Amino acid sequence: MVEKDISFEERVKILKSYIQRVTDGEDLEKVQADFKENFEHVPAKLIAKAEQQMMADGAKIEDIQKLCDIHSVLFHDMTDQERRQRLKEEMEAHQINYADEKIENVDDKISEKTIEYKNTLGHPLNILTIENDAIKAKIDSIKKILCESDDIEVVWDEIDELTNIRQHYAKKDDLLFPLLKDQYNLPGPADVMWGVEDEIRSHLHSIDNKEDLMSVLKRIEEMIYKEENILFPLCAENFTEDEWIRIADDMPMFGPCLVSELPEWDNRFKRNDKVEFKDDIVSLPGGLLTLKQLRAILNIIPMELTIIDENDINRFFDEDGNKVFLRPKMALNRDMHSCHPSNVLKMVDKLLIDFKNGKRNSMHVLSVVDGKQVLTNYYALRNDDGEYLGTMEAVLHIDGIIDCTSKNMKGPISPERIFPN
Repeated sequence: MVEKDISFEERVKILKSYIQRVTDGEDLEKVQADFKENFEHVPAKLIAKAEQQMMADGAKIEDIQKLCDIHSVLFHDMTDQERRQRLKEEMEAHQINYADEKIENVDDKISEKTIEYKNTLGHPLNILTIENDAIKAKIDSIKKILCESDDIEVVWDEIDELTNIRQHYAKKDDLLFPLLKDQYNLPGPADVMWGVEDEIRSHLHSIDNKEDLMSVLKRIEEMIYKEENILFPLCAENFTEDEWIRIADDMPMFGPCLVSELPEWDNRFKRNDKVEFKDDIVSLPGGLLTLKQLRAILNIIPMELTIIDENDINRFFDEDGNKVFLRPKMALNRDMHSCHPSNVLKMVDKLLIDFKNGKRNSMHVLSVVDGKQVLTNYYALRNDDGEYLGTMEAVLHIDGIIDCTSKNMKGPISPERIFPN
């Protein structure tokens, strides 16, 4: 058994030896048995740090993934309660036995915080835990069916449903891993788990027999243990409240995995998406833009843009001089009524009234101008509370688009067609 007081560097050497044994073809279960004997009371975070050190030393991701599989033996055959107790014991062991290590201090508070987050309805860790429970239930269902039959044909539907695990993994891949790597310089767990996930997803689509199926089910269960005992505590320790809120705000776009719907976290709606301008930087809910970038974007959008404010005053024209509808800069800061012929003002006024009272949000006019087919789009601009801020006109030249899609069109497009919304 490895002594508790050996150095971190010596532990890394021992872990490397386990990887080499598996690489050389030694039976995984034999290596796992030795690992469990020597590292059963070593904190999971220390092992994660060792993995990260090996990556810094140039170890291949594929080799670190082998260690990830070896490490998972610690959680085999444990109930959820036993795994939580194991995590608590690991934190206590780290506090007592590794206080002099050059590793961030980990104590009972992290274990408590992780459990708190997992039990907070709608918190990202709560959602991932709910999905893990559904994944485990699906695995148990498959195993139960296979107890009565060796024919995997009887569980094809369940296997197909299990492939939705990609939605669960996507939440980690796109929301947790980048933050760990870029913000907190913890690439190890992210890179290793991501690689194992890819293997699991691929394996689920290439199952030939019961042995194959049982193998991938085991790997999925091990991934759940790794999430709950390594990834979740690591995130709970490092992520700020604002970061959790931003993660929760993005989670719905990935859809639920094996559950009907995802619960919502009350704190998600506390996010403060301010629009600010400072030092030529425009801060928006969607990110940051410099004034130069914003100008370039407005000018490269393949439409002619005109924006009037809530008082019908022309406030902006894009700078492209090759326009279907001429917009002299002299017209800026003038009432838009002075820029339209009388025969169209009635329609324009009707549209603006509808925009201002909320009856309509857009209108689209298809026409032919100087032999060119043009789609003119009108959009009401509103703030988060629905208050009217103005109108944008966006003119799109569609000749080229029609050329690309003409094979699928039936008959010519008639001019002067209006599509209100």
